[in-house]
Amino acid sequence: MRAVNLIPAEQQRGSGGTAGRSGGGAYILIGALALLVVMATAYVISGKSVNDKKSQLASVTRQAEAAEAQLPALTNYTRFTSLRAKRVATVTQLANSRFDWAHSLRELARVVPRNAWLTSITGTTSPGVNLGGGSGGAGGSSLRTALPVPAIVVAGCTTSQASVARMMTRLRLIDGVQSVALDSSQKVAASNTGAGASGGSGGGADCRNGHSHFPQFTMVVFYESTPAVPASVTTPAAVTASSSSASTALPATSSATAATPPAPKPNTSTPAATGGTTP
Repeated sequence: MRAVNLIPAEQQRGSGGTAGRSGGGAYILIGALALLVVMATAYVISGKSVNDKKSQLASVTRQAEAAEAQLPALTNYTRFTSLRAKRVATVTQLANSRFDWAHSLRELARVVPRNAWLTSITGTTSPGVNLGGGSGGAGGSSLRTALPVPAIVVAGCTTSQASVARMMTRLRLIDGVQSVALDSSQKVAASNTGAGASGGSGGGADCRNGHSHFPQFTMVVFYESTPAVPASVTTPAAVTASSSSASTALPATSSATAATPPAPKPNTSTPAATGGTTP
């Protein structure tokens, strides 16, 4: 059996033409609706993201305000930490810059020859140390500023210039000594023998006691280098011993003054030996 279309041919063509003309508008409408749906979805998602960011910002702001409110209570801890660091640095500097004066003076006493007697000993850790009321005769040696290291300025007398050289050789045996410099070594002029003798018997600074062949010397003993003492730190930086002093003190200027008995007047035939012992 064969199917037969009973609709007239004109109506068939009209129906097909109408459907073809309306099909494009339908597609456009569907596309517009899809675009609106996409835009609405994007708007909702972006709005939710913005709200989340605002909520996070508010939370961080509250945390920052809470942390700032705790700052006054934590300031004391910050100051304590800074103070602790400064004190540790100060103690470290003091430990690195200290000098064993007791050992140095003990070594000095061991090496001084029997025929030499000392009238002044001035020790400083650096040339710039102010001794205050210390002895100016020995401490004022021009050679002291030659090296920025601990040093001892020694002044005294002996029986001959050869003994002065022997004294320098003995001083080099002290532990930690790098060099010994002779500042001066002088004898009394023959014309001043009488005056020098009277001055020596009166306890003056001249330890030659008027003997023209006894030289009076000043030497500087330089030790190995040690870290410099900071200017803002007060430490026992100097030690001074003088025969003209009669007391022992430790003033605020970081210097110590110790008394040593004056050497007795040596005989012209057999010079007396004071102020040291042989090792």
